[in-house]
Order: sequence, then C-alpha cells, then structure tokens
Amino acid sequence: MPSFNEHISQAKRNLEFLHKTNTHNGDFWDWQVTICFYVGVHLVNAHLAHVSNLHYRKHEEVKNAISPYSKLSPCKLPENVYLSYTKLQGLSRRARYLIHENHKNKGTTNHFTYGKHFTRAVRHVDTLMKYISVAYKIDFETVTIDCTEFKDNDIKYFVKKT
Repeated sequence: MPSFNEHISQAKRNLEFLHKTNTHNGDFWDWQVTICFYVGVHLVNAHLAHVSNLHYRKHEEVKNAISPYSKLSPCKLPENVYLSYTKLQGLSRRARYLIHENHKNKGTTNHFTYGKHFTRAVRHVDTLMKYISVAYKIDFETVTIDCTEFKDNDIKYFVKKT
C-alpha cells in the first residue's frame, strides 16, 4: 500500500497536471474538478496512512474514517476539512456523472460542470492542502488558475492568472 510520502508525491503530481490542464485546456471544467478531487483523495489518504497506517479502497470507508461526527472514526479531521473533502467528492461526482453534487438530490435534470464549480473545487482542495501543510509540515507549490469566476481571497495555494 502507498506510504504517506507516496500519497503526497501523487497529490503534488496531480496539482502539476491541474496546472497544465488549466493552462492548455482551460474550459474542461469537469476534468479540472476531477483532478482537484484526486488531489484531495491523495491528501486524505496520506493522512490515513500517517495516523493509523490505514488504506481504504472505498470512498465511503474513507469518509467514515475521517468523520469528526463519529466516535469510532480513527483519523478524525477538523469539521471544515472533512466538509471540504465531502463537498469536493460531490463536485467530482457531478463532473463525472452529470448528477447534482448533493447525493440527496434525486432530480432527473443533467447537471453540467462550469467554472463556478471548478472554483468551489479549488477552494475545497486548498482547505485540505492548508491542513496537511500545517499538520505534517509539507510545502506545496502555488498553482496559477485561469478562470474568470475564480477569486483568490482566503486561498493560499492558488492564484488567479493576471
């Protein structure tokens, strides 16, 4: 199973891919949201590997392991970090399956992914990156983002292309 460092390396590699995708294929918001989610997946899996040497294969198992709401969660994350992860997962589901990001929404309308969804994904992955950076003393490169809807207030690792 991948180690903490291997998950961090993969998250950084995915961030590099996000930057390249955004630079050269800027309007493929669905793919960029999906990349953000997989950055988050590797950051959370790094946390699980470090705290308890846990390695899950299912997203639901990961959510249960990091949930701040369950007494049995072995690797609780702060509520805001946990919520960012779950919202990032929902945005990725929207991007991949054209369904509403809230799994409780059973509407039959197609839900496409736009720049505004990408900016939400960036905010959520930034929250995860800030947590991992402080908790584990990890440095991340700043990623330049080209998206008209993106505002970089309160964002640490992403800046708007000028």
